[in-house]
Amino acid sequence: MTNLIYHHYPQSPVAHKIRVAMGMKNLSWHSVEIPRVPPKPFLMPLTAGYRRTPVLQIGADIYCDSQNIAMTLEDQTDGPSLFPDDSAALHHLISDMVQTSLFDLAVRVVITSVIGTAPEGFINDRGSLYFGPGWTVEDMQAAFDGNVMQLQSMLTALDAQVGASEGAFLAGNKAGYADAAIEMAVWFITGRWEGGPEFMAQFKNLNALAEAAAAFGEGSATEMEAEQALAIAKEATSTAPTGVSCHYSGGFEAGQMVSIRQAGMTADPDVVGRLRYMDAHRIGITHESDETGEVVVHLPIRGYVVKPA
Repeated sequence: MTNLIYHHYPQSPVAHKIRVAMGMKNLSWHSVEIPRVPPKPFLMPLTAGYRRTPVLQIGADIYCDSQNIAMTLEDQTDGPSLFPDDSAALHHLISDMVQTSLFDLAVRVVITSVIGTAPEGFINDRGSLYFGPGWTVEDMQAAFDGNVMQLQSMLTALDAQVGASEGAFLAGNKAGYADAAIEMAVWFITGRWEGGPEFMAQFKNLNALAEAAAAFGEGSATEMEAEQALAIAKEATSTAPTGVSCHYSGGFEAGQMVSIRQAGMTADPDVVGRLRYMDAHRIGITHESDETGEVVVHLPIRGYVVKPA
């Protein structure tokens, strides 16, 4: 059985999505709770500077970004598939849309709605993270109605797509990763925006799917101290492959120093390390710290920019 160590916090919608996915696969996992905002002293030594939530650790292999974590759960654990019946392309396309365009709008709506009530430090951190430098409260408030209308348009289309399915889930009666992403969106909007429950009531199919997906639970979690997770990484050796194996490599070669960052305008720091492997979907870099020894940090290609360091 793969020893899964999950670095997260309960309120994170993206972490919630992966917990639902682990429930779909009926997995057991270790839970390490991390702070909602930096500093994150027991996480950053593992991730080479990656600061977003969640992060999955398997020994000395550190998997960042939820799409990458979902693929890892699929590849390295037993249980029902997150991409059943050759539906991987559909699940990736829908989950990408939900995680990027739809979730971006939902975050803008939620954060704007809690300005003045949520802690100022949290608002400033998330504003810089999601909206980039130069964002202002006034701009967000002015855009609020337009953002709600865009969100409604996307949810209407998604609701119709789910309604066209012949089962409880997006692609029938077998739940998959995109269903966990849709459940996350419903959970976030209804739970974080005061007007969310009334707004979401119009989307009957999405609500029914979310209820069915949530019924899987979140697997079986056992609490673990962050220091223990660091010690496990230090004692382990990565099982990651080596070399570059994709048709277009951008000229990158194993062994060179690279810098990886989230695409778009964001305050995320660069993730820097020595290129260990790269294929069409993932990149892995070696990183070393006093707390962890040598680990391999895995990130997806999709949604990230890779440059020479």
